Amino acid sequence: MRTLIQFLCFLITGCFLNAAELFFDLTDKSNAGLPSDFKSVLGGQGKPGKWIIRDDKVPGYFKSFSEKALNTNVRPVLAQVSEDLTDEHFPMLIYTGQNFKNFTLKTKFKLVTGVIETMAGIVFHYQDINNYYYVRASGGGNTFAFFKVVDGQRGEPVRVKADVPEGQWHTMSVTTDDSKIRVTLNGKPILPELTDYTFTGGKLGFWTKSDAVSYFADTEIQYQPMVIAAQRMVGEIMETFPRLLNLKLFAPRKQGEPAKVIAAMNSSDIGEMENDAIRDVIARGKKYYAKNKRLVTVTIPVKDRNGDPIAAIRVSMKSFLGQTQANTFARAIPVAEHLQQRVLYLEDFYR
Repeated sequence: MRTLIQFLCFLITGCFLNAAELFFDLTDKSNAGLPSDFKSVLGGQGKPGKWIIRDDKVPGYFKSFSEKALNTNVRPVLAQVSEDLTDEHFPMLIYTGQNFKNFTLKTKFKLVTGVIETMAGIVFHYQDINNYYYVRASGGGNTFAFFKVVDGQRGEPVRVKADVPEGQWHTMSVTTDDSKIRVTLNGKPILPELTDYTFTGGKLGFWTKSDAVSYFADTEIQYQPMVIAAQRMVGEIMETFPRLLNLKLFAPRKQGEPAKVIAAMNSSDIGEMENDAIRDVIARGKKYYAKNKRLVTVTIPVKDRNGDPIAAIRVSMKSFLGQTQANTFARAIPVAEHLQQRVLYLEDFYR
């Protein structure tokens, strides 16, 4: 994904400390004409949405010095152009690159055409096609609303009147701060502050309805990078076992998927893919041992509550004279047990 990512430390009120900022590069069309790490999904009925990149005149990033001066330029925008007339038809485009918990997503949007609906919105804390939040603007109904979808059932909306003329660019934003949700339209709060505990994090994306042709541009996300439970556990291990020289935790995201390093003593190791030994440890519960003059390294399984291997840890320690394979494993097993006391299922690593 050709995104622009900057790691920042915000020192002003209202911004996240130690935050990251992400922009979507719409000149990247490597994913069937779309930027990589995006996936089209459909809620409800009808045909899948049609998401494309096209050029359009978009307001500039800065205000004009004169009200008469045009402050627009032609650049790529994200467009949903399917005109399926099905009523319960919700095309969404989900960014699959990572999950977000506390964030502010801000985007320009334009309601272009639609017979059944003229709508555009933001999906957030997306778990799957049946579980997510979204906010949306309606040009035809002159409303702005928040919805929650749980197990495929859409709950009662929080809805207000709003002037959202078609054919013009507007800006909406969503901010989540743990259970708090704040939403703006054109820079002003549009809904009361909401509190909801159903979803604590998830993916982000864009939303439309029925035959609404809608454009999105200049999307930016400020967020606190999520620290998964596995990384916190590794931090605890390094404090509890200070003589460890290195530690990597390999795990799949789901059973059957390839494993990679999801937490490590050295952050540069995160993302390293499994090799044959790691696959053997997770699939068969095998143990591996390697030694040189300076280091001894063992790779052993981490098991779930049923005693089945779900992950592997690779631990490096200082080698010493007279060290045997047996006493090396004896030193490493408490590290695995430390994890197993905190993990019942594979999913617990990612909470």
